[in-house]
Amino acid sequence: MGYQIICTNPKCKQLTWANNIIDLIEKHTDERGRIKCTECGSANAHVFKESRLQEKGETWRRYIRGVITIKTEYKTYTPYIFLTSQTETGEIDGIHFNYYKDTRRKKGGRLKHGHGPGGAPVLTKDELFQLLKKLINYGCLTKKEIQDFLTGV
Repeated sequence: MGYQIICTNPKCKQLTWANNIIDLIEKHTDERGRIKCTECGSANAHVFKESRLQEKGETWRRYIRGVITIKTEYKTYTPYIFLTSQTETGEIDGIHFNYYKDTRRKKGGRLKHGHGPGGAPVLTKDELFQLLKKLINYGCLTKKEIQDFLTGV
């Protein structure tokens, strides 16, 4: 599955393309995971996705603003999250869990992108902490918000 990247920088407004999830992560995100325009380098870019829901007539519209990968002990399996917003330039308000499995180096291997079987990725405690650190680095969470949450537990 490919991804059309839309730059919202008023001086650029270019459309670029990522061929698959690995291409999106490796060539179209900055060091923090923000989607960037490969033409102007701006992190003011996104991927727009629309999905029909099982609920009749409803559609899930989201703007993918970033991608955070989670390292695991398995070389071929990578859980990741899309950081989403409900508007083109809005605040990040969604975390969409996914994974990819890249076995293309093996004979007959392929790149699988999905949410199952069995549902979304399962994270170990260490992987969850890795994700929290990356969310703080991205600016989606602050240390104070986490401290406030923990003192209220």
